[in-house]
Amino acid sequence: MPAIWAFLAIAVPLVLTPGLSTAVVLRNSVAGGVRAGLETADGVNAGSFCYGLLSAAGMTLALQRWPSAWVGLRYAGVAYIAWLGIRSLLHAFGDVPVIATVSGEATARTPLTHVYEGFVTNALNPAIATFYLVVVPQFVPPGAPIARSILILTIVHVTLAISWHAVWAAAGGTLASTLSGGKQRRTLELAAGITLLALAIKVALR
Repeated sequence: MPAIWAFLAIAVPLVLTPGLSTAVVLRNSVAGGVRAGLETADGVNAGSFCYGLLSAAGMTLALQRWPSAWVGLRYAGVAYIAWLGIRSLLHAFGDVPVIATVSGEATARTPLTHVYEGFVTNALNPAIATFYLVVVPQFVPPGAPIARSILILTIVHVTLAISWHAVWAAAGGTLASTLSGGKQRRTLELAAGITLLALAIKVALR
């Protein structure tokens, strides 16, 4: 068995610390309601689970052999985060239509769109890649089945994360009717855009 309690001591603070995935879940839940936030959370955590599968399959060893892959992942993540931030700023300052409405009038963003955006957010998040491919394997005791132990730890982390994301989705959905339009919506988009661009710069400078 993996070191579950030691892993929780690391995983819980990481889950509770707001990051890119939390920002995207909150943003989409404010824009489209609780359901949109939950769909985004499903995508986010599907991305995490895929990293868990890669880690269990031995991807960590492959990346140690070809470290340039880390550079590619990091800059792809920077570009995607920056794109999300710029899109939010366009909504804040321009006449670009809002992404969605709580009433469902906008049809451009389907449930699959929310899931996809959440998945790509975590798939291109260097912090998540580092967590699963570098940190998680450290909690597999010597002699324990590596693949099974990593999968157990992945399930623990994903369960914690999706529960916390559901809280953010509910909070965003509750505020959706107040913040979905007008000055309040533009303020939200401005704050989201600045936050996402700051995260992109932070990742790029690591």
